[in-house]
Amino acid sequence: MKRLTIVNVDGIVVEDPQNLKALIRDFAAIEGLKLFVHGEGTMASMVAEKMGITIRQTGDGRDIIDDRVMDLVTMVYGGLVNKRLVAIMQWRGLNAVGLTGVDLNLVQSTKVPVRPVNVGRVGTVRRVNTTMLIKLLEENVVPVIAPLTHDGKGNLLNGDVKMFAYEIARTLTSTYDVTVINVMDDDGGVLMSQDNASSVIPMLRRAQYKALREKGLINPSAYSAIDNAFSAIDHGVNEVVLINAARLSDLHGGTHFK
Repeated sequence: MKRLTIVNVDGIVVEDPQNLKALIRDFAAIEGLKLFVHGEGTMASMVAEKMGITIRQTGDGRDIIDDRVMDLVTMVYGGLVNKRLVAIMQWRGLNAVGLTGVDLNLVQSTKVPVRPVNVGRVGTVRRVNTTMLIKLLEENVVPVIAPLTHDGKGNLLNGDVKMFAYEIARTLTSTYDVTVINVMDDDGGVLMSQDNASSVIPMLRRAQYKALREKGLINPSAYSAIDNAFSAIDHGVNEVVLINAARLSDLHGGTHFK
């Protein structure tokens, strides 16, 4: 079975041109078939401020995607950031194509319910067009995908970048040996001690995670990333890696889940 590596990037990593060039250099060096999923960091917020658009938030800190914000994230995700990434990949010799979930009907979603909290035009993945993705990958094309999606009825929706990558990965496990790499802009993995940046746990098993969590040794902010990693493994993904952008050239680093 062929190997497929899905790299998922969000945060300030995509905002610094020099860091981005280094990241794509390391991404290009990964052997086998590749797919890249990206967010936009805080760029949408910066553009919103310049355009006089207020991005409201829910009580738990999630952005509310109203019509104006949906237009904004479409421009930033699907436009500026996506094409900047593709340009750097072409420079690095990758046959990259910039896409969103809307293009080629790659990802259809269902709008999330308005209760208990109305987050606006946000979707959860309903279907991934694996046939088209496989066609692209088998032609040695590198899909560069922004997490914009649609409901199949002509309406654009915003997607969560991490869940976007995992849903795509899950659907491709019957065809490829899939590894998902979540590139982080802060810690280089899951830390044993929150006060020690070098205390990265190299391999995290479920039993160990449960014990560390019960003892309060895992930062609650990492729960979602860890739970999603184990869920991906349960759905056929071979390996998940949480790693700092600066370490992508050495995939022995970071925290691994199998």
